[in-house]
Amino acid sequence: MNSIKEVANPDLEGAISIPEFCRRFGISTPTYYKMRCEGRAPREIRMVGSVVRISANAIRDWIASSENEESAAVQRAKLKARSEYALSGGRF
Repeated sequence: MNSIKEVANPDLEGAISIPEFCRRFGISTPTYYKMRCEGRAPREIRMVGSVVRISANAIRDWIASSENEESAAVQRAKLKARSEYALSGGRF
């Protein structure tokens, strides 16, 4: 007797589609695809055909990397302001 067993894939648990990701994070689909082209979107799981899902782990990692990028940008801005202040002789 041949039967097909469903194999649980922990990566697919809680995985969502690109439109659902966009709804949850309040971005448009074109913005998502632009982010993907720039390498700033979360990892995707390619399924059969054109089905794409984003796992909960990929979303967590994406959020963490976004937070790291934001804190790095804030730090760069502070250092730039200090440099400009020092180069101006302490006058603004």
